[in-house]
Amino acid sequence: MYAMDFAQVGANIQKQLDVKGMTQQSLADALQISKQVMNKIIKGSKAINVNEIAKIAEVLSTTADDLLLVSSESDNVESMSYMGTVHDEFTRDKVDLIRTAIDEIRMLEELLDV
Repeated sequence: MYAMDFAQVGANIQKQLDVKGMTQQSLADALQISKQVMNKIIKGSKAINVNEIAKIAEVLSTTADDLLLVSSESDNVESMSYMGTVHDEFTRDKVDLIRTAIDEIRMLEELLDV
């Protein structure tokens, strides 16, 4: 089954980054885009087209299919080093909200050169 939303694709990209030991910045550099744009892709807040997915897959040495697949529920359980394992959707949503806030703060700091 393929992802119907960009958030799932972003999660798949982040998973591949983690597996490869790459950062969002290194992927952004390889794609010649800004880290802010890469962050939006990962968060699912920027629409990406087939060509962009193909380029990302090439850089990550994976397939577009892997980036478009919907992972099983067990794959979506996140391991958080500071709080154990997240099992419920409510907590996962709250953690994602905090991550988004942190990402936005980092982006603002970069823009301000803090």
